[in-house]
Formats: sequence, structure tokens, C-alpha cells
Amino acid sequence: MTVTERHLMDHLLLELESAHRDFRGQLSALYPRLTPYDLRLCTYLKANLSTKEIATLLNITPDSVKKAKHRLRKKISLLPDQAFCSKF
Repeated sequence: MTVTERHLMDHLLLELESAHRDFRGQLSALYPRLTPYDLRLCTYLKANLSTKEIATLLNITPDSVKKAKHRLRKKISLLPDQAFCSKF
């Protein structure tokens, strides 16, 4: 990834997180056990980013994102076929 791409990626992350700051606060109030990583993942899911896009932003593999989503489902008591956005 070039320096320019990295700057664009950083800017995108800041915009996403600032746009959904209220959402993260409400989510933290509902589920106090969520970690900052979980909250970041929820923000990306709320923004309708794909697993591949999230993996790129977090610099991890798509399989790691799938595992993180599975753990998040367990923490917030979602059924496997239930969409994240339907919960919040």
C-alpha cells in the first residue's frame, strides 16, 4: 500500500468513526462488555462494508473478520442467520 493510499484509508476510518460516534455510545451502553475492537467492527458493519473491505481496513484476513463477527454475534446474542443491522 502506498503512502497516498494509507492516508486515504486513515481519512476514511476517521470519517466512519466520527459519523457513527453516537451509535458507538449507544452500543456501549447496551453492551458494556464490548471491546473497542468490537465497537470498531460494529461501526464497519453499520456502514455496510463487506468482509473483504473490513479485512483491508483492519489489515487482517477475511477469515479473521468472519471469526470476529462470529464472536461478536455471541456477545450480543444474535442468531447466525440474523443480520447485524436488524439488532441495532
